[in-house]
Amino acid sequence: VCLVSYDFGSLKSINSWMKLATSELKDIKEASGGMLPEDRVARTMDLQEDIAAKMEILKVQAETEMELLPQGDKVPADAEGFKKELARITKYVTELAANTRIECDKYSNDVKYWAGYRTGIKEFTPWLVGAEKAAGEGLAKPADLAEVTVLNEKVLSFEKNCVNYLKVLVAAEAAANKMTTHTEADNEMTAL
Repeated sequence: VCLVSYDFGSLKSINSWMKLATSELKDIKEASGGMLPEDRVARTMDLQEDIAAKMEILKVQAETEMELLPQGDKVPADAEGFKKELARITKYVTELAANTRIECDKYSNDVKYWAGYRTGIKEFTPWLVGAEKAAGEGLAKPADLAEVTVLNEKVLSFEKNCVNYLKVLVAAEAAANKMTTHTEADNEMTAL
Protein backbone atom coordinates (compact mmCIF):
# COMPACT_ATOMS: atom_id res chain seq x y z
CA VAL A 1 0.00 0.00 0.00
CA CYS A 2 1.37 3.39 -1.03
CA LEU A 3 -0.43 5.62 1.50
CA VAL A 4 2.93 7.19 2.31
CA SER A 5 3.13 8.73 -1.17
CA TYR A 6 -0.43 10.10 -1.05
CA ASP A 7 -1.01 13.86 -0.63
CA PHE A 8 -3.03 14.11 2.58
CA GLY A 9 -2.52 17.88 2.81
CA SER A 10 -5.03 18.68 0.09
CA LEU A 11 -7.68 16.51 1.67
CA LYS A 12 -7.10 18.00 5.13
CA SER A 13 -7.17 21.48 3.64
CA ILE A 14 -10.50 20.84 1.92
CA ASN A 15 -11.89 19.35 5.12
CA SER A 16 -11.04 22.58 6.97
CA TRP A 17 -12.32 24.72 4.09
CA MET A 18 -15.70 22.95 4.13
CA LYS A 19 -16.63 24.56 7.45
CA LEU A 20 -15.68 28.00 6.15
CA ALA A 21 -17.60 27.50 2.91
CA THR A 22 -20.68 26.30 4.77
CA SER A 23 -20.41 29.32 7.04
CA GLU A 24 -20.12 31.62 4.01
CA LEU A 25 -23.29 30.18 2.45
CA LYS A 26 -25.11 30.52 5.78
CA ASP A 27 -23.87 34.10 6.10
CA ILE A 28 -25.13 34.93 2.60
CA LYS A 29 -28.55 33.49 3.43
CA GLU A 30 -28.82 35.25 6.79
CA ALA A 31 -27.49 38.60 5.60
CA SER A 32 -29.40 38.59 2.35
CA GLY A 33 -32.08 40.96 3.66
CA GLY A 34 -29.43 43.64 4.05
CA MET A 35 -27.76 42.98 0.69
CA LEU A 36 -28.73 43.95 -2.82
CA PRO A 37 -29.65 40.97 -5.01
CA GLU A 38 -26.60 41.66 -7.19
CA ASP A 39 -24.33 41.32 -4.13
CA ARG A 40 -25.96 38.04 -3.13
CA VAL A 41 -25.43 36.68 -6.65
CA ALA A 42 -21.80 37.82 -6.68
CA ARG A 43 -21.04 36.18 -3.34
CA THR A 44 -22.71 32.90 -4.26
CA MET A 45 -20.93 32.87 -7.61
CA ASP A 46 -17.59 33.39 -5.86
CA LEU A 47 -18.42 30.51 -3.56
CA GLN A 48 -19.36 28.37 -6.56
CA GLU A 49 -15.95 29.08 -8.10
CA ASP A 50 -14.22 28.02 -4.89
CA ILE A 51 -16.29 24.85 -4.74
CA ALA A 52 -15.50 24.03 -8.38
CA ALA A 53 -11.78 24.37 -7.64
CA LYS A 54 -12.12 22.05 -4.63
CA MET A 55 -14.08 19.56 -6.75
CA GLU A 56 -11.20 19.47 -9.23
CA ILE A 57 -8.78 18.70 -6.41
CA LEU A 58 -11.10 15.97 -5.15
CA LYS A 59 -11.33 14.51 -8.65
CA VAL A 60 -7.52 14.26 -8.80
CA GLN A 61 -7.52 12.83 -5.28
CA ALA A 62 -10.01 10.14 -6.32
CA GLU A 63 -7.98 9.25 -9.42
CA THR A 64 -4.82 9.00 -7.32
CA GLU A 65 -6.64 6.89 -4.74
CA MET A 66 -7.72 4.47 -7.48
CA GLU A 67 -4.13 4.20 -8.73
CA LEU A 68 -2.35 3.92 -5.37
CA LEU A 69 -4.69 2.15 -3.00
CA PRO A 70 -5.90 -1.43 -3.23
CA GLN A 71 -9.43 -1.92 -4.53
CA GLY A 72 -11.91 -4.70 -3.83
CA ASP A 73 -13.02 -6.55 -0.70
CA LYS A 74 -9.73 -7.02 1.14
CA VAL A 75 -8.54 -3.46 1.64
CA PRO A 76 -6.29 -2.69 4.64
CA ALA A 77 -7.96 -0.74 7.44
CA ASP A 78 -5.87 2.43 7.00
CA ALA A 79 -6.61 2.50 3.26
CA GLU A 80 -10.30 1.84 3.87
CA GLY A 81 -10.41 4.67 6.40
CA PHE A 82 -8.84 7.02 3.91
CA LYS A 83 -11.29 5.97 1.17
CA LYS A 84 -14.22 6.62 3.48
CA GLU A 85 -12.83 10.04 4.41
CA LEU A 86 -12.37 10.95 0.74
CA ALA A 87 -15.92 9.78 -0.01
CA ARG A 88 -17.31 11.77 2.95
CA ILE A 89 -15.56 14.97 1.90
CA THR A 90 -16.52 14.52 -1.76
CA LYS A 91 -20.18 13.96 -0.81
CA TYR A 92 -20.19 17.02 1.44
CA VAL A 93 -18.62 19.30 -1.17
CA THR A 94 -20.98 17.95 -3.86
CA GLU A 95 -24.00 18.73 -1.65
CA LEU A 96 -22.58 22.14 -0.83
CA ALA A 97 -22.19 22.81 -4.56
CA ALA A 98 -25.84 21.86 -5.17
CA ASN A 99 -27.08 24.02 -2.28
CA THR A 100 -24.98 26.97 -3.41
CA ARG A 101 -26.27 26.62 -6.97
CA ILE A 102 -29.87 26.66 -5.69
CA GLU A 103 -29.24 29.81 -3.66
CA CYS A 104 -27.48 31.48 -6.58
CA ASP A 105 -30.44 30.70 -8.84
CA LYS A 106 -32.84 32.20 -6.29
CA TYR A 107 -30.74 35.33 -6.01
CA SER A 108 -30.40 35.58 -9.79
CA ASN A 109 -34.19 35.65 -10.01
CA ASP A 110 -34.20 38.25 -7.26
CA VAL A 111 -32.19 40.57 -9.52
CA LYS A 112 -35.01 40.42 -12.08
CA TYR A 113 -37.72 40.92 -9.45
CA TRP A 114 -35.77 43.77 -7.82
CA ALA A 115 -35.52 45.53 -11.19
CA GLY A 116 -39.29 45.17 -11.67
CA TYR A 117 -39.92 46.53 -8.22
CA ARG A 118 -37.55 49.48 -8.61
CA THR A 119 -39.01 50.37 -12.01
CA GLY A 120 -42.54 50.40 -10.58
CA ILE A 121 -41.53 52.54 -7.60
CA LYS A 122 -39.67 55.00 -9.83
CA GLU A 123 -42.82 55.37 -11.93
CA PHE A 124 -45.21 55.55 -8.97
CA THR A 125 -43.40 57.93 -6.61
CA PRO A 126 -43.37 61.07 -8.83
CA TRP A 127 -47.04 60.53 -9.65
CA LEU A 128 -47.86 60.17 -5.95
CA VAL A 129 -46.08 63.42 -5.10
CA GLY A 130 -48.01 65.23 -7.85
CA ALA A 131 -51.32 63.64 -6.84
CA GLU A 132 -50.86 64.60 -3.19
CA LYS A 133 -50.07 68.17 -4.24
CA ALA A 134 -53.13 68.31 -6.49
CA ALA A 135 -55.35 66.84 -3.78
CA GLY A 136 -54.02 69.40 -1.29
CA GLU A 137 -54.90 72.27 -3.60
CA GLY A 138 -58.55 71.24 -3.63
CA LEU A 139 -61.14 72.08 -6.28
CA ALA A 140 -62.49 75.45 -7.36
CA LYS A 141 -66.22 75.97 -7.08
CA PRO A 142 -67.69 75.94 -10.58
CA ALA A 143 -69.65 79.02 -11.63
CA ASP A 144 -71.62 77.52 -14.51
CA LEU A 145 -72.39 74.24 -16.30
CA ALA A 146 -69.35 74.49 -18.56
CA GLU A 147 -67.04 74.71 -15.51
CA VAL A 148 -68.90 71.77 -13.92
CA THR A 149 -68.23 69.70 -17.03
CA VAL A 150 -64.52 70.64 -17.03
CA LEU A 151 -64.26 69.92 -13.31
CA ASN A 152 -66.02 66.56 -13.74
CA GLU A 153 -63.58 65.61 -16.51
CA LYS A 154 -60.66 66.64 -14.30
CA VAL A 155 -61.97 64.52 -11.37
CA LEU A 156 -62.66 61.51 -13.61
CA SER A 157 -59.18 61.82 -15.13
CA PHE A 158 -57.65 62.01 -11.64
CA GLU A 159 -59.60 58.92 -10.58
CA LYS A 160 -58.49 57.02 -13.71
CA ASN A 161 -54.86 57.94 -13.00
CA CYS A 162 -55.27 56.77 -9.39
CA VAL A 163 -56.54 53.39 -10.58
CA ASN A 164 -53.75 53.09 -13.16
CA TYR A 165 -50.99 53.99 -10.72
CA LEU A 166 -52.46 51.68 -8.11
CA LYS A 167 -51.91 48.89 -10.67
CA VAL A 168 -48.27 50.02 -11.02
CA LEU A 169 -47.85 49.94 -7.24
CA VAL A 170 -49.50 46.50 -6.92
CA ALA A 171 -47.26 45.13 -9.70
CA ALA A 172 -44.18 46.51 -7.95
CA GLU A 173 -45.28 44.92 -4.69
CA ALA A 174 -45.91 41.59 -6.43
CA ALA A 175 -42.40 41.68 -7.91
CA ALA A 176 -40.93 42.44 -4.48
CA ASN A 177 -42.86 39.60 -2.87
CA LYS A 178 -41.35 37.12 -5.33
CA MET A 179 -37.87 37.93 -4.04
CA THR A 180 -36.16 35.61 -1.57
CA THR A 181 -35.95 38.43 0.94
CA HIS A 182 -37.84 41.66 0.52
CA THR A 183 -37.50 43.50 3.82
CA GLU A 184 -36.31 46.72 2.21
CA ALA A 185 -39.13 46.63 -0.33
CA ASP A 186 -41.70 45.90 2.40
CA ASN A 187 -40.52 48.89 4.40
CA GLU A 188 -40.64 51.14 1.34
CA MET A 189 -44.12 49.92 0.39
CA THR A 190 -45.37 50.60 3.92
CA ALA A 191 -43.99 54.13 3.74
CA LEU A 192 -45.81 54.79 0.45
